[in-house]
Amino acid sequence: MFSSFQVSSFKFQVLLACVFLLLLSACKQKNPRDEVIARVGLRELTRGDLEKQAGLPLDSLPSAARWRIIDTWIERTLVDLEGARRGLDKDRELNEKLAALKSELYRSRLLGEGSAPSPDDSTIASYYQAHRNEFLQATDAYLVELYWAEDISKLMEFRQQIAKGDTTLLAQKEVAREGRWLAESGELEPDMEHELDSLNAGQMTDPRPYGDGFRSVYLIWKYPAGTVLRLDVVRDDIVGRLQIEASRQRQDRLMSTLRDRYPVEVLLKDSL
Repeated sequence: MFSSFQVSSFKFQVLLACVFLLLLSACKQKNPRDEVIARVGLRELTRGDLEKQAGLPLDSLPSAARWRIIDTWIERTLVDLEGARRGLDKDRELNEKLAALKSELYRSRLLGEGSAPSPDDSTIASYYQAHRNEFLQATDAYLVELYWAEDISKLMEFRQQIAKGDTTLLAQKEVAREGRWLAESGELEPDMEHELDSLNAGQMTDPRPYGDGFRSVYLIWKYPAGTVLRLDVVRDDIVGRLQIEASRQRQDRLMSTLRDRYPVEVLLKDSL
């Protein structure tokens, strides 16, 4: 006959064995994210790695996207392994370039977090008023738009329409706008300049053969030497200047913030 103590001890051992088996079974159950997708040498790309790179579950990725990620990983890993085999990971010059590239990527990301909005109209107008002398035209110039049509009759019709503010042929794509241009004296053919001199703002030159069709030049405004360019002409230039200045200010603020956060000391004073 077993004593009550022996029975209790036996039950405890059975329970312990069951717990051990459950733990062993749980250990054998792998996380699906640990599934190996590809292998190069001893390095492995797991399902979790792939999903992390893609930012999406594997099952939701199109086949082409999956293979693009896998192929990219294989190529990078092959190059990385070969570089390590040849000791390139210990090359001082390469490591300095990698550190510089890493710093620039970090800087770009940090600056991107505080990107300034595009300057508004009032800011642009204020800049224009404060810098008018910088937009002084040194030579005679013509602000023009170029128009092209395959059929000369369509271009002639457009000349009549645009004088009335009608751009129907543009909307119908019978005539194409090729762009706006501030042409300084000497940049155009002499006969074109002569014709523009004879026109008033809002008029177009006679059509001339160009490519497989015909081109006509629309005169928006004349700028004799010594006049200041209008705001609408220099607007894009001003926006570019303001964006560059805003970028410099963001960089200065970032460096100031980082210096406050991480105190800087230069100890080699005698060598400076």
